[in-house]
Amino acid sequence: MAICAGVICAAAGTAGSAQGFWEYEDWRVWVEEVDTGEDLRRTCTAMTGGDGDPSVSIAFSNGDAGPPTVFPSVVIREHAPRHYQTGMRDGQAAYVRFDDEDTVEGVVRGYLDEGVFEVAEITYHHPVSQWVLEAMRRNYQMDTVVEHKVYFSAFLNGFSAAYLKAAVECGFDGSGVLID
Repeated sequence: MAICAGVICAAAGTAGSAQGFWEYEDWRVWVEEVDTGEDLRRTCTAMTGGDGDPSVSIAFSNGDAGPPTVFPSVVIREHAPRHYQTGMRDGQAAYVRFDDEDTVEGVVRGYLDEGVFEVAEITYHHPVSQWVLEAMRRNYQMDTVVEHKVYFSAFLNGFSAAYLKAAVECGFDGSGVLID
């Protein structure tokens, strides 16, 4: 099922560390498995940022439809420590801007995680997510702009390899984003 494009396959096969965890420049990939009693579900996540900073992530599941039928959501997420607020606020206008000046609009959605920790997200679901993923592949940086100010910059070095690794680990390939 996996179809690879030269350099991407070579990169995806070489950057491994602990079983179920890989790093590709600014991106990391991990696989989580849950035995539902009926089958083994895998969630394969690629992410940059985090560790106290906002993050950008995508996730595949082997129990869901995937590319080229449905593309994973692109989620820009900010977590605040207990008793603190996120910088992004619910309902704020936002957009992402890429090196090539392409942009896509979004809206911040805020909520309480576990009823205590503030979380703010901008999420791009299918079919818009395919466009965002293709822009991530083409560019080197993606800026999250909230209320007309750059709030967070994500570097896209290693994105293609991380995307492909997460896809392959959950039974998909790079169709529609890395492969036409």
